[in-house]
Amino acid sequence: ETFEALVLGADDARLAAAQKALHRTLRDVWRKTMTAAPARMGAMAQLSRRLPDVYRLHPQLRTGAQRLQGATLPGFDALVAAAGRREAGLAAPFSVWIHGDFNLDNIIHDAAANRIRFIDLHRSRHMDYVQDVSVFMVSNYRLPAADPAARARLGEVAAGLHGAAAKFARRNKDRTYQYRLALGLARSFASSARFVADRDHARRMMLRARHLLEGALAVPEGKEARYRAPIEELFRD
Repeated sequence: ETFEALVLGADDARLAAAQKALHRTLRDVWRKTMTAAPARMGAMAQLSRRLPDVYRLHPQLRTGAQRLQGATLPGFDALVAAAGRREAGLAAPFSVWIHGDFNLDNIIHDAAANRIRFIDLHRSRHMDYVQDVSVFMVSNYRLPAADPAARARLGEVAAGLHGAAAKFARRNKDRTYQYRLALGLARSFASSARFVADRDHARRMMLRARHLLEGALAVPEGKEARYRAPIEELFRD
């Protein structure tokens, strides 16, 4: 079954077994393919290329600078540009082999063998593992499940992979993992709006992207290792 089918329809025991297998598989792949070459994700450059498609589907999401109670709020594109300049000075301290399109429907759990299999691997390469982590997490959020219990479950699955990746980061002295994750999540929340027809859901995703960018940019330069991504609030509606 795909991970999407498991998250939306499997019982708790089956989903837990699949999550455990996924986390173990990713940890093994990352550990066995790690090289000492630093890896740059380029999340803001990716987002800049995809924003025109987002705005074509949701023109109401394109906002310029605004004034509020004497304060100037920058437009979303300006936040992306500023975050891109910050991102240029950051890199993962190592590279690993990533999937490259790590959405839920590209991950298969073979329950009989309790093994994970990946499909649609044409973007696989050595890269920052945060690329896959952020795409997986947001692919949970963007699913059009309205039931509160289902949405809570999606958030738990996203947070579960984050927890496994954060543990890997600590063990391998990746001190800016959380900061890069914020940029990766912002990229995925905003760019995924081009796949979401529901205007309210797309707006929620764009607001989360803006929240992440504003928080990341508020961190003093050189202090990125102190940043902690607000995972719980991001994945709770």
